[in-house]
Amino acid sequence: MMQKVTFVIPTLNEERRIARCVMAILPQLNEGDEIIVVDNGSTDKTNEIALKLGCRVVKESKRGLSNARNAGAKAACGDILCFIDADGKVSPDWLEQALQELSNPKISAVSGLNIFQSEDPVKKFWYNTWTVGAYTFVMSFHSLFSWTYLVSNNMAIRKSTFNVLGGFESVVGEDFWLSHNFGKKRSFKGAVNLRMRVNLSSRRFVQNGFLKTVFLDWIVDSLTRTPQVKYKTLDKQDKTLDKQDKTLGY
Repeated sequence: MMQKVTFVIPTLNEERRIARCVMAILPQLNEGDEIIVVDNGSTDKTNEIALKLGCRVVKESKRGLSNARNAGAKAACGDILCFIDADGKVSPDWLEQALQELSNPKISAVSGLNIFQSEDPVKKFWYNTWTVGAYTFVMSFHSLFSWTYLVSNNMAIRKSTFNVLGGFESVVGEDFWLSHNFGKKRSFKGAVNLRMRVNLSSRRFVQNGFLKTVFLDWIVDSLTRTPQVKYKTLDKQDKTLDKQDKTLGY
């Protein structure tokens, strides 16, 4: 029997992006699958758009990506949880690739490849050169030590596995610490599938700066387990994504 899938999308004032995210997922769903949009305190039309597109909307008053994702996972009916952010667009065969990996009963979770978008070709090249380098390191580590980095906004994981891990911690680098806990469980094995692509906004780089984001926010704050409440809401527009959203009529 085919396992049911729940996509979990955390949101906070994502009316410009949520339709694009959801509409990339909808054609891939099978009967009984669902999309849960977790409202983390939106004051715009995010929930209205999500409901119009057939999503379930779950409210989570405690701010933070981890709290929102955990709330969505708790409400999920699916056997497999797929975590995507509202500013991401999955590739057309993302779910097919994820389910193919998870058809192996020995695999508990799988992550894919994030590709950052930008109108500036130089910045796009720079962002994704760094991404390729990071993924090369992760893939090498995976091959040598069978340790899988689970990317929090590009991941499919068995709900039973997620529950055993206790969900995401409410700290910066929540995916690093989830991966750390996953790696300590000898019975859990992960996979990396580079065909599970997500086109992702570069708005955090635009708002906070690329080097600051990578080295201070992602590396230093992750290693020091800085609480997620430190992060401010991302309010910079991403012109590349906003142009695409306009074509959807939202």
